Amino acid sequence: MLPTANALAAIRTRYETAVEDAEKQRTTDVLEALKAGATQKDIAAATGYTRETVRRIANPEAAEAIREARRAKKEQTA
Repeated sequence: MLPTANALAAIRTRYETAVEDAEKQRTTDVLEALKAGATQKDIAAATGYTRETVRRIANPEAAEAIREARRAKKEQTA
C-alpha cells in the first residue's frame, strides 16, 4: 500500500524540525564555547565551520544587517 500524502509530508516536517533543533543546539554550544574563552578561530578550526559561520552564530544581529544591506544593494542594481 502506498503511503498517504500526509505521511509523505510528515517526512519533510520531521526533517525540518530536526534541522531546526540541531541549529539551536549548535548555536547554544558555540555561544557557550565563546563565553568559556574560545576564540572564533578556535571554534572554526575544531568544528570545521568557517570563521564567517561562527561569526554569524556569535552575532546574529550583525549578520542580519549585512544580509539586509546586500539585499538592498541588489535591489538597487536590478
